[in-house]
Amino acid sequence: MPASRTIVVEEITVDKVLNTFAHQDGWFWAKYSASPYLGCQYACAYCFLRQDGYGLNVGNERTVGMDDTFSQYLRVKTNAHLVLDKELQDVERDVIGVGDYQPVESTFMLSRKMLEVCRTHEFPVIIIAKSPLVVRDIDVIREISRRSWACVVFSIGSHQSAGYREFFEPFASSVESRFLAMKKCSEAGIHTGTALMPVLPFITDSRENLEAVIRKTKESGGRFVVAGGLALSDAQAESFYKSLERYNKNFVDRYKTLYQGRFSPQDNSWASLGRTVKGLCETHGLDYRIKRFVPDSPLSMNKRLAELLFLRVYEMELNEEPEAEIQKCRELAWRIDEMREPVQCLPDETAVMHEAVEEIMKRVRFGNKEFCIA
Repeated sequence: MPASRTIVVEEITVDKVLNTFAHQDGWFWAKYSASPYLGCQYACAYCFLRQDGYGLNVGNERTVGMDDTFSQYLRVKTNAHLVLDKELQDVERDVIGVGDYQPVESTFMLSRKMLEVCRTHEFPVIIIAKSPLVVRDIDVIREISRRSWACVVFSIGSHQSAGYREFFEPFASSVESRFLAMKKCSEAGIHTGTALMPVLPFITDSRENLEAVIRKTKESGGRFVVAGGLALSDAQAESFYKSLERYNKNFVDRYKTLYQGRFSPQDNSWASLGRTVKGLCETHGLDYRIKRFVPDSPLSMNKRLAELLFLRVYEMELNEEPEAEIQKCRELAWRIDEMREPVQCLPDETAVMHEAVEEIMKRVRFGNKEFCIA
């Protein structure tokens, strides 16, 4: 493990903590997110929150001399749970991404308090964790699951810590401890699995590593593995390249050739990765997508149709179909998902349903089962 470093913690109060997404993403199904902390002690080199747009690479008098302000300068929203309690009273009930189990959580316990707020308001939650500390709150998560729905997703990019964690996520909990925590969540009856992301080209994208993660997920009681590639952008790209040079400087030129200064690889490696993980998940009896939570309501049919369309979008991406066609299907999914009236009651029901079913029936599959519309 790397040497310890200075961590500066600033306690702040906020007026807003809930973020509302423009659209469902079809991956983690969150409509909202809420985090009690700004900055992250894990110091993962690849973290998307390092991008300039998130404003977490702070430069002020408190960060002078720091090597990495993103992970060394933490702001704690001490009233986050109180603000969330008020905000959830004024929004539609839907899945909220909540829970931040970095080390500072042991002191402030704000993630637990925010989960308790979600339990009170019966909001379904999805928690993406990189620490066994999440197990501390199994009692609250299990109760949320009983009242609505809860899913704990463990972020795991390699099947083992050795030779990986020290370079790319130096202050995170061990990979092995995450699988043990997953097992405890599963034994508590909580829906859980792995976010195998980001998969690093030439480093963790081998079939052997992918299959090892999937196998260990199955052994740990996980129900799914969702995989995604590495994106690179501005300050986040700079951070990753520094770590990559320490890991193996010969890889730097290979990455620059692969990405060509762009956000994503300029080849079909993301689609190839998805196809490989899909096949391995089917072999091991796991889902390769997270099944959506849809409560009983007049809009349930809309949500189910949209879920199938989002899956269709993903299948189209794996099949490398034209982007214009993929976007058309994605926009149809958003359209149906965001309707305020039941699709079966709309004046244009026939046209909308026909268009949706036509897309879905292009042999959309999930695991080894074909979907159908009831």
